[in-house]
Amino acid sequence: METDRLDQSRHAPPAAVLFDRDGTLIHDVPYNHDPQKVRPVAGAREALERLRAAGVRIGVVTNQSGVGRGTMGSVDVYRVNRRVEELLGPFDVWRVCPHTDEDGCGCRKPAPGLVLSAAEALGVPPDRLAG
Repeated sequence: METDRLDQSRHAPPAAVLFDRDGTLIHDVPYNHDPQKVRPVAGAREALERLRAAGVRIGVVTNQSGVGRGTMGSVDVYRVNRRVEELLGPFDVWRVCPHTDEDGCGCRKPAPGLVLSAAEALGVPPDRLAG
């Protein structure tokens, strides 16, 4: 019986899936501050729609060091993120790290801060996330 329960948990869908933004959901435009340059990658919208239809919550965790470098502002990031949602549909959570590598923060990927913050906002244990 214990084995059955373990098999079921191994095959259970994730409660949520977290995506990187640039190069995963949209084509990477370094330090993009222009919403008109946002172009979804092929298949992104369809994949997101399948997850939404299955009741899986979705979010974005993205490093945006251009803010810390002064090449764009947080308002620019917000505007680009809104354009992503216009093209790909709504996300349940967004988490953005505005820091540079040199800042040594705990949120910049690959550090776990963004993922843990997104999991908390979604009310999902980190072990029920996929990404």
